[in-house]
Amino acid sequence: MLLVQFDGVAYPLREFPKASDLSITVKLVWTPVASGLFYIYIPRKSRTMKFIYFAAWVSFLTLIDGLLAAHTRLVKHVHVHWSLIALVFAFLLLCVSGIVTWFFKKPAVFREEVGDS
Repeated sequence: MLLVQFDGVAYPLREFPKASDLSITVKLVWTPVASGLFYIYIPRKSRTMKFIYFAAWVSFLTLIDGLLAAHTRLVKHVHVHWSLIALVFAFLLLCVSGIVTWFFKKPAVFREEVGDS
């Protein structure tokens, strides 16, 4: 949202152009699905594998965003470089991973509710 407000990124084709400057499809469908898939398949053992996996996902999402900007009218990079987009995706994936790990820190709490009924 900050990139849109500071004219870094624009979304020429939007579902609700009068309501928001953001693209609902890109920001409310594609990004959560990609973040969920990232967390579901994250390796649990080696830190090296986690880093490689993380770097691969950031590269993949940056590539998809760059291809969308280059070949469609869904995303337009106005005053932003691909490296800033990669940092945004890295921050997003780190936040998702941290929040989900924190939320499910005590899995026994969730198992007790299922067993009570």
